[in-house]
Amino acid sequence: MRFMGDEPIRRGETMTDTIYRLLLICHKNAVLRDEVYCQIIRQTTHNKSTKVDSTVRGWRLFLILTAYFECSLALRPYLLNYLTENADDPRRIYHGTAQLCLQNLAQTMRYGGRKYLLSGMEVEEITNGKILKRQVYMLPGGHKKIINTKSITVVEEIIMELCKEINIRSPSEQQEFCLCYVLEKENSVQCCSNDEYILDICTELEHKKLKFYFLLKRMVWVLPLRLDNPVYIDAMFFQIVIDYLQGSFVCLQGGNQLSATMTDDICRLAAFLHLASNEERKQFVSGRSIMSLIPTVVLDARIMPVDSWTERINHKLMTIDNNITSTQARATFLGQPLPPIELSIGKSGIRLLSPISHRIINEWNFDKIISTKTDGVRNSTAIMTVGTTKSSRTFEFRTSDVGTYQNFCFKNLLSQASEIVRLVGQYTYVVRESKGLLEQ
Repeated sequence: MRFMGDEPIRRGETMTDTIYRLLLICHKNAVLRDEVYCQIIRQTTHNKSTKVDSTVRGWRLFLILTAYFECSLALRPYLLNYLTENADDPRRIYHGTAQLCLQNLAQTMRYGGRKYLLSGMEVEEITNGKILKRQVYMLPGGHKKIINTKSITVVEEIIMELCKEINIRSPSEQQEFCLCYVLEKENSVQCCSNDEYILDICTELEHKKLKFYFLLKRMVWVLPLRLDNPVYIDAMFFQIVIDYLQGSFVCLQGGNQLSATMTDDICRLAAFLHLASNEERKQFVSGRSIMSLIPTVVLDARIMPVDSWTERINHKLMTIDNNITSTQARATFLGQPLPPIELSIGKSGIRLLSPISHRIINEWNFDKIISTKTDGVRNSTAIMTVGTTKSSRTFEFRTSDVGTYQNFCFKNLLSQASEIVRLVGQYTYVVRESKGLLEQ
C-alpha cells in the first residue's frame, strides 16, 4: 500500500525501503508469499484508489515480486490464470506488464528467483517504468556487445546471445563457453554459474564498490575451432595467445631443453604472431619484439640467444606471403597443431609424457606440488602449481580417458579434472604421511 501511494511512507523511509521490507518478509516467511500475491491481485483488480499512479505501481510491484518468489502449488493455477487473462487481452491497459510478470514467474520457477536485494537505482527505474539495463559485455580482444538485460536475465541467456555474435548457434558448442567477471583492480577473473542472475552479480559487486566488466571465455576445448567468422577468430586468438605466451602450452624437457620440432613450431607461431599484429608492421622482426612473440618460459630458460631466435623467425617470415591480413594470420596461428601431452600420477610423483613413446618430458616429486584445484565451473580443467613459494609455475590440464602405463594412472588432456585433483591430493597426503616408511 505504501509503495502504491495509498498509505504514507514512514518518516525517514524511502520507496526503496518499502520494497526491501516486503522482500525480506517474503524471504523469511515463505507462507506469507501467497498472502502478498493475493493482496497485489486485489489491488490491481478494479483499483478504486484516488491516487493516479496506484494501479501502475501495483503492477510494477507485481514485476518485482515475480522476479524473486513463486507462490505455493495451491495458488499457482489461480495466479497464472489471473496474469494470463490480463496478458492475453490487448484491451486491458496493463496487458504488456502482465506478460512480463508471466515471464518473470516462469524464470523464477526455473532458476529459483533473484537472490540479492535489487539496488536502489533498480527500484527507482522499475518504479518509473524502465525494465531494461543496457549492460556491456566483452569478448577477448576488446570487442564490445551491449545487451538489454532484464531483471530476470541469467548468465546462460547472455552466453547464448554472445555466442550468436561469434556465429556459434549450436547449443552443444555454446556449452563450451563461460561468462566471467573481471575485477579491474585485482586483475582477477571469476567464472559465473549459468543459473546466476546478471543483475544479482552486478548488485553484489557494486555494493562492494568493485570495478568490473563481464567477459566471455571458452573454458572447454572439445569441439574443433571454426575459422569462418572474423569476430570468432579474434576472440579465440586473443584468449589463447595470452596463455601461449605465458608458457601454458610449452613443456621443456629435462635440463630446460626443447626438441628440434618444438623449436621449429615456436618459430613458426612467432612469425604468425608478428603478422597478426594490428599495428603497422615491418617485414622482419627485431630483437626488441622477441618478448611479445616467444613464450616467457622459453626465454627464461635461455635455450638460445635472442639473435638466434630473431634469425629463425625471420627465416620463417620469408616463407609466408607478406600480404596476409591480420585476421588470416590469427586464423593460421589458431590452426597450428599443438602436441598432446599425457599426465602420469604415481607414488614416484607426477610426470608429463609424450603420448606415443611415453618419454618423460618433465617430472616432479609430491613435495614440489604447491596446490591443485579445478576451474570451479565445469570441472573441465585441473590447475596445478609446482615449485617453491619463491619460484613456481602453474599448469592447466584439460582432460579425457583414463588409462594405465607401467603402474601409473595417466589422463590425457580431455578427462575429469576433479579426478586429477583428488588423485594428486590423495597421493600427496599418503606419501607425506608414509615418508619415513618409504625411505626405509
